[in-house]
Amino acid sequence: MMSKIQIASRRLLGQKGQEFIMFGLMMLFVYVPLLLWMFVMGMSMIVSIQTNNLARDMDNMYIHGTDFSTYGAQQLAQLVATGLDLEFPTFGATGGTTNLNQAKNVGSSGNGLIWVTQIMYVGATTDPLCVSVGAANCASPNNFVYTQQIEFGNSTLTTQKDTSVGYYAGSGITSSGVISAPLTDSTAKLGSTAQTAMKSLWQTTSNGQASLVDGQTVYIVEVFFQTPTLSMGTLYKSPGTYARYFF
Repeated sequence: MMSKIQIASRRLLGQKGQEFIMFGLMMLFVYVPLLLWMFVMGMSMIVSIQTNNLARDMDNMYIHGTDFSTYGAQQLAQLVATGLDLEFPTFGATGGTTNLNQAKNVGSSGNGLIWVTQIMYVGATTDPLCVSVGAANCASPNNFVYTQQIEFGNSTLTTQKDTSVGYYAGSGITSSGVISAPLTDSTAKLGSTAQTAMKSLWQTTSNGQASLVDGQTVYIVEVFFQTPTLSMGTLYKSPGTYARYFF
């Protein structure tokens, strides 16, 4: 008669290796996806930090006088964005002379798009700015207006992320992106959505904040990069990374 101990031993011998199979299945369906997810999230954080640093550094340069409508300044931004794949066309020529400034220098290649915008708050019709052009001619009292706007990079990315301050819709813009007559040009006024957003940010006294007054300006740099290499097939599509800085 066979003992219970012998039967148990025989069963254990027949079950050898099952732990390895279970561990392998766990690795395949749990640990490997988890490790991939951790890698993707880690890389996304690195790209996000680099994007934020780029927006901050560019806005710092912008407020100190860097003209991003020049090819050299755009190349400088490209250098700061090394590794993020910021691409834009080389400046063209008009009448045989190479353009020195280009407010909109966009193409369809690369992973990045940058908006450089300056807006100004115009006070009441009795404030100095409106008085300087005549109250009747002041097109946008008590509102923000565009005073400069520059865009460069891959313009097809606007389907994923667009500027938060909108676009100047008029024709009075120079090659440097400067709006020629922001006080009398009604199209220089920010659109309703952007206007509301900027007023909620800057025309408030909450938390001891002082509202902007007539003639004060805000320098804005917005940066967006798509990150297709950080997607995981159909499981996860990277939304890209966006940063915005004000000075």
